[in-house]
Amino acid sequence: MNRTSLLLRFGLASTLSAARLSAQCPDGSPPPCTKSGARVAPAANSVAVLYFTARDTADVYLADGLTEDVATLLGDVSSVEVKSPGVVRRAQRATPQDLLAIGRALGVRFLVDGTVRRAGGHLRVSARLVVAGTAVSTWGEIFDRAPEELLALPSVIAREVAARVGGSIGAGEGAALATLRTRSADAYDHYLRGNFFLALRSPEGSARALAEYHEAERLDSGFSAAIGRAAYTYALARANYYRLPDAPIESLPGQGLAIADRALRRDSNSSDAWMARGFLLAFTNPRVLAGSTQAFERSLALDPKNAEAHHQYAGILNWLGRHGDADRELHLALALDPSRAISYIDLANWTDLRDTTHALALADSAVALDPGSAFAYRARALARLRAGTGRAALEDAELGNRLQPGSMTMELVLALTLAGTGDSTRARALIASWSGADHWLVLAGLVALGDTAAALERLEHWMPDPGIWAALHRPEFDPLHGSPRFERLLAALRPEEAVGP
Repeated sequence: MNRTSLLLRFGLASTLSAARLSAQCPDGSPPPCTKSGARVAPAANSVAVLYFTARDTADVYLADGLTEDVATLLGDVSSVEVKSPGVVRRAQRATPQDLLAIGRALGVRFLVDGTVRRAGGHLRVSARLVVAGTAVSTWGEIFDRAPEELLALPSVIAREVAARVGGSIGAGEGAALATLRTRSADAYDHYLRGNFFLALRSPEGSARALAEYHEAERLDSGFSAAIGRAAYTYALARANYYRLPDAPIESLPGQGLAIADRALRRDSNSSDAWMARGFLLAFTNPRVLAGSTQAFERSLALDPKNAEAHHQYAGILNWLGRHGDADRELHLALALDPSRAISYIDLANWTDLRDTTHALALADSAVALDPGSAFAYRARALARLRAGTGRAALEDAELGNRLQPGSMTMELVLALTLAGTGDSTRARALIASWSGADHWLVLAGLVALGDTAAALERLEHWMPDPGIWAALHRPEFDPLHGSPRFERLLAALRPEEAVGP
C-alpha cells in the first residue's frame, strides 16, 4: 500500500492538508482545524479505540499499552477502518468525557473505550463498543485476568470488535490476531513500561526505558519488539546527547547498532528495528548516509503507519539537504499523529527557518500540544531570537533548562540567547562548560559572541557528525558565509548524498 492510499484508508488526507496550510488554527490551536459545513456520514466499518483509563496512575502505562495494541491489531484487519491512536488522543484530550463530541470530531461510526484496574492479584479490564452517534453500547465485557493472561487480551478485544464492526475476518488476519509478540507476561509488562518512559523524551526517561527493555529481553530472549526499542533508545540518546549508564556518548551508535542487528536476526520484518538501524547508521557512517536512508525506507515499507519512523527519516533527509522530502515526512508523521509536538518542533527547527513568523507559529503549536516539553521551548527560544524578541527568547530558554536541567542542548540554547541579549559573560561560561562537545550550538554561540576565529578553528578539527553540514546553513551562521575559510570547510563536510547549496 503506498502512502497516499494509507492516508485515504485511515482518514488522514484532510489532516495532512490542514497541517501543510497552517501551523495554527483560527482559534489559536494547532491543526487539524475543525471544519465547518456539512459533515460526511462516517463509514459503516469505521472505529476509533479511545485510550483506556486507569484507576491507579501507576497503571497508566498499562492502559496506554493495551489501547495501542488493540488499535494496532484492528489496523491489520482489512474489513475495518480504524483511526490512528495519535488522532484519537488529540480528540479525546479536547473533550475527555463526551463520547458524542469525540465521535463527531473523529468522524467514525463506532468507539471502543475501557478501564483498567487491579483487584487483588488480578487485573480487571472492562471494554465496550458503542455507537458514536448515540453512545449506546452494542457490546461490552469485563475481563478478570491473572497477570500472565494479559498477553492475549488485546487480541481477544480486537477480535470481538472486528467481528462487530467489519463483519468478517480473513483466515490470515485471524492468525495474525492470535500471534503473540512474547510468551512472557512479565516481559510484556516491562516492554509497556519501557514504551511509557521512552515517550517522555528525556535523559531520565531514556535510561529507565532502556532498563525496562533489557529486562524484557532477559525474560524472553526472542522478544524482538523490546530489543528493537532498546536499539532505538540508543539512537535517541546519541541524537540528543543523553548520557546512558555505563555508556559514553561516542559508544552509543556502536552499541545500539549491535542491538538493532540482534533484533533483526530475530525478526527481519520489525519496522522499529529497521528505524533504529537507519538512525544509528547515520552516526556510525556520518559522511556516507546511503545505508541510513535505505534502512528507513525498509522500515516504512514494513509499516507505513510508523509515525516515529517518518519523523526520524525527516531528520536524516534534512541532514542531506533534502528539505522538501523532509517536510513531507514530517507532515506524514503529523497526519498519523496530530498530537506529535516533536514533529512541530522539527518543522520549526529545520524546514521553516527563513520564515520566522511561520517558525514561531509552529513552535507555539508545539508548546500548546505539550506545555511540559523542554524541546518545544528550545525551538521557540531559537525562533524568537531570530525574530529579534530576545527577552521572550531568554524566558523560553530558561524554562527549557528548568524542565531538563543539565541537558547540553538546553544549556547551549540558553548560552545562545544570552549572547543575543548582551550577557556575554554568562554565555561564555556556559559554552566553556561544554567545550568538549561537538555540537553546532557550540559553534553558533561562538559566532553570536563574535568569536568567529574560534568557531572556524573548532570546525577545522570537527569530529564526524551527520548533521553538521545542514546545521551550518542555519541563519545563526550567516555571518560566516562568504569567508573562503568557512566555504572550504563547508564543502569538506558535505555528506556524499547531500543536495542543494
